[in-house]
Amino acid sequence: MAKLKTFSLCCSLLLAAAAARAQAPMKEISQEEYQRITQAAMQTSNYNQERGQAWDARLKVLSGAVSVKPSGSDVWSLVTEETPLDPADAVKTGGDGTAELYLDDKGVFFIGRNSELDVASIEQADMALSLKFGSLIAKVQHMLSERFKLQVRTPSAVCAVRGTEFAVEYSRLGRDTGVAVFEEGRLAVTPLDESGAAGTEQLLEKNSELSLVPAQKRFRPVPLSRMVRYRGQIAALRSSLQLRAKKWRRPSPAEREALRDKALKRRVIHKQLGNPKAQAKKSRAGKAAARKAALRQAKGRKKQAE
Repeated sequence: MAKLKTFSLCCSLLLAAAAARAQAPMKEISQEEYQRITQAAMQTSNYNQERGQAWDARLKVLSGAVSVKPSGSDVWSLVTEETPLDPADAVKTGGDGTAELYLDDKGVFFIGRNSELDVASIEQADMALSLKFGSLIAKVQHMLSERFKLQVRTPSAVCAVRGTEFAVEYSRLGRDTGVAVFEEGRLAVTPLDESGAAGTEQLLEKNSELSLVPAQKRFRPVPLSRMVRYRGQIAALRSSLQLRAKKWRRPSPAEREALRDKALKRRVIHKQLGNPKAQAKKSRAGKAAARKAALRQAKGRKKQAE
């Protein structure tokens, strides 16, 4: 129904332009003016909402070492500039690294230190993030519905976001997940056992949290306590999202590709064993050392002959 309304709106504007040309023979609309009216019809807010099948997902480095591993690659690239993200990209922060991940101007995620996050999907109908370890704090507007869905997964839980302020953390040491909702919204949290089987869904309301421990059989939400330390970060994300809304615009595909290429080609972290340049340098050094050794031996033989 929404698509039909959008199509009808575009057709109406196009017909209006054609009628204007027919009714004003003394002042004919130029081809450029006709194209401008057509583009205006295609750029209405309703049309853009229907057209945007994927979020404009962009990573912004706040501090320290932040790396991105592009989809289909095993190479981590250090990034310092705002980087558009694609499905199946991965983000990793070091001991001093923090970053923010934006979805258009509708949501912002803070990626804490010593964290790794897989961007499984950026589709608006099925957005999915997978927190391998570390912490993820988010402020998402109340626009999620049947058309806009978002999940955050950890190895021991699946969180269905319902438009909210929340935090998720996962510890590899204890293999436990902590989830919290702050001043607004709610989360539907489904625990996963060690085999990946889903347990009973828990609905987490505002100002409450839930801890999921592998050995625990039953889980119940409690008032904020352990996760309350993220409340200050939530306040900062509110300001970040307000600022983003004032200056955000969706880049063209060409602009997005250029931004991504520029960000990911700056500094690449190579594995020493698999780096051809490092191997070539090592080979050259070995050959130079062999030549010096051969020269010393030749001089020694010459002295003995004398």
